[in-house]
Amino acid sequence: METGTDQVLAEKRGAVAWLSINREDRRNALNDAVCAGMIAGLKAAATDSEVRAVIVTGVGTKAFCAGGDLKPGKDGSPFVVDPSEPENPVIRLFRAFEDFNKPVVARVNGNVYGGGVGLLCACDMAVAADHAKIGTPEVGVGLFPMMILGYMLRVIPRRRLMEMCMTGEPFVGHEAVEAGLVNYSVPAAELDAKVDWLLARMVDKSPTAIRLGKHAFHAMQDMSLGECFNIAQAVLPNMVSTEDAKEGFRAFQERRAPNWTGR
Repeated sequence: METGTDQVLAEKRGAVAWLSINREDRRNALNDAVCAGMIAGLKAAATDSEVRAVIVTGVGTKAFCAGGDLKPGKDGSPFVVDPSEPENPVIRLFRAFEDFNKPVVARVNGNVYGGGVGLLCACDMAVAADHAKIGTPEVGVGLFPMMILGYMLRVIPRRRLMEMCMTGEPFVGHEAVEAGLVNYSVPAAELDAKVDWLLARMVDKSPTAIRLGKHAFHAMQDMSLGECFNIAQAVLPNMVSTEDAKEGFRAFQERRAPNWTGR
């Protein structure tokens, strides 16, 4: 898999594509090249029929992603706006995650701050090393995590989210699990084993069911309950008619492991 940038390392490990931010000296902070590399990596994984899931992580052990790579300009502000560009690179990255219909797991190898929390929330699931601090410290410098707030609202309970944004204090270990930021928090030495355990429970399931289900999930998340009902009853007949669904029922009746085709 090629991503078009050395700032995001892309590697296939069996049925899993790994996308690793390769900026350890900058605490794996986001910049235009990282966003472009991640988008390219997701697109490559989407079209590779052998890929059943994606891991997003950072190089090293200190940082998963420290947010945007902010450097002060002439006016002292770290933000440069290009009026000719209608969309921020980070928003383009988030849209790519929303369009991606395979499972994405964040392997949280270290601290996560600011925009990195948005990247974490963009993933479907997350496993964190228990030393990793996860926080939005923007309020301490007169800002608020605006760019990632939409994602955080969909992942974190309201009161925990308010605490996170208004105090700037990070969550760590079991606190991150309780806040809904990660599924599991384990000692660093057990991180990869827990990630592999979680992946193993997905890659042997129907890729068609997961693909159609995730597509419906993204459609439903901003709908009313009635609209969700309509989507559900429209998608289910199509899902039942897939080759994977038919194979799944046959395998169940024959008491054997299914042979998924992804169709």
